[in-house]
Amino acid sequence: MAVFNKKCSGFKLKINDADHPPPHCHMNVAGRNTRVDLVTLEVLNPPPHQLPPQVVRCMKRYQEEMLLAWEEVTILEQ
Repeated sequence: MAVFNKKCSGFKLKINDADHPPPHCHMNVAGRNTRVDLVTLEVLNPPPHQLPPQVVRCMKRYQEEMLLAWEEVTILEQ
């Protein structure tokens, strides 16, 4: 399940209901599951390490909502 699941400039943003820190969302970029830090909006892994500018703009609009959604996540031990 997901606590956040929306499309952003053609990309699907998802925050899992159980995950590990830091606060992040998942999205499929170039066929890879990419993690994006919710505070900095920087790509955590894997390459490409930069998101298209239109995706960053869209994520900024959802950033507060995503950070609130992260508060509902069950934190898993690493």
